[in-house]
Amino acid sequence: MARFFRQRMSWVRSIVNITLVGLLALTLLSAWVPTTAGSSPVLKIWQQQLQKPDRSVERLGNLEVAPVRFEGSDLFTIVSPTVWDRTQPGSQLPVEARAAQVEANLQRVIDGSFIPGQKDGILTNFDPKTLQVSIVSLNEIPVIVASDSYHTQPLNLVTVTYLDASHNGQPIGVLAERWRSLIYQSLYAALMDRSPEALSLRGKLGESLVVLGVMLAASALLWLLQLPLKRRNHQLRLQQAAIAADIPLSEAGAEALESLNWQQMQEHFLNGFQRQMQLQRQRHVVGFFRWLLAWGQLAIWITGFAVAALIFPWTKQLAWFLLGSPTVVLFIWFLTSICNRFVGMLLQGAAEVWVKFGTSATNYPQRDGLRIFTILSALKPVKTLGIYAAGIAITLVYLGLPFSLVLTIAGIVALALILICQGFVRDWVTGGLMLWEDQYAIGDIISIDHHTGLVERMNLRLTQLRSLEGGLISIANGTISRVENLTRYWRSRVIGGTTSPKGQQGTRLSLENSNSGSFVDPEVSESPIES
Repeated sequence: MARFFRQRMSWVRSIVNITLVGLLALTLLSAWVPTTAGSSPVLKIWQQQLQKPDRSVERLGNLEVAPVRFEGSDLFTIVSPTVWDRTQPGSQLPVEARAAQVEANLQRVIDGSFIPGQKDGILTNFDPKTLQVSIVSLNEIPVIVASDSYHTQPLNLVTVTYLDASHNGQPIGVLAERWRSLIYQSLYAALMDRSPEALSLRGKLGESLVVLGVMLAASALLWLLQLPLKRRNHQLRLQQAAIAADIPLSEAGAEALESLNWQQMQEHFLNGFQRQMQLQRQRHVVGFFRWLLAWGQLAIWITGFAVAALIFPWTKQLAWFLLGSPTVVLFIWFLTSICNRFVGMLLQGAAEVWVKFGTSATNYPQRDGLRIFTILSALKPVKTLGIYAAGIAITLVYLGLPFSLVLTIAGIVALALILICQGFVRDWVTGGLMLWEDQYAIGDIISIDHHTGLVERMNLRLTQLRSLEGGLISIANGTISRVENLTRYWRSRVIGGTTSPKGQQGTRLSLENSNSGSFVDPEVSESPIES
């Protein structure tokens, strides 16, 4: 019955926590904040920020300027009156919409379609041999149009306005002629790139095959370079596993077990621990080069596919997209990973310097070195989580989310995790306090709630002990109420091994303090056996 009520109370607490998080999120999302125009709801501000002009739009007071792009490059810039509220533009046309319309008109000229009756098989909407780009006047406003021998109705490309002329500092007629010349040269070059001769094996098809061949060769070279590193990492991992398995218990029988004591186990662990750390440092170096080669392969693939796509006119947009946001996001994650590894190297270097120079002046240099390693091992996940959380936030801001919205989402998620995962939070807080107070470290022999063992591993969530019988005991830090450290500031000396009347093993210790001499059990002081 008690178990039933405990389960019900656990469910009730979970429901209450989820309800609190939902109410907090609703409160934050429905809040009003002061602005220059009064108070506005947070959701409306975020909506306006999400609908801001494109990054290419430049606002100059009452005017907005945007470039007209064609085949991946800027042709010219156009100007329109500023649209302050893009959610309700009214009769105004945003400058990015006008630029998109001009780009669509230019794209219609080069869109692929066979012209009926042509023996040479033209692959574009307009014939490059008879293409004409001219200027016509509509209500005294210059309009640039395109025509050829197969289209009786000219295609309107762009209207030159007085705002365009004023922004460029030229008379409207001069500006229209300059734009006409730029448009004709760009359209003619694009049409010729799409001709059957240009797309032959001796043309763009051959170039793309060469690019893909070079990409595959470079990728294969990097893959071959990874093979010896992979084998080396496998060898180091096997050596670490062999050292971990090489404990006295693995070869000890019943008689050897009677003579085994904590000091022997601790000395054996510390010797193996030093070798483990040397192998781990080698694995870190090997892992760094493997990671670098893997990123190099990814960069080669992206570059190769993008260059091959840029060769063909129909895939240029895909290539520019690939080199745009996806590449930037990957670069952000590359820098995030570099930062994570660099911070880890800095912490490890500082710890090694402290172990080499700082602990030499202390009474217990070996244990201080192990304590520093314990702290680094415990804080490594926290460091990684913080750096990658910052990388995610930077990525979301780059993709267009307002920074305040990213912070709000992060706060809500963090609060939800704290309320829902209270047990884990309790473990982490307790583990942090243990590290801060230096209650124990890796290599110490401790007793926790009737479990005695050597600390093999410790992080912010749990502590793992190795018992004298060889069992691995895992204890969550939040459940620890009492810790007895049997090695801190005392040196244990085994006096002898006895067998109790019940047949259980007993171990007699001489605990020696650096300041107060030795304490020896008078019952065993006659026959000391040091180890």
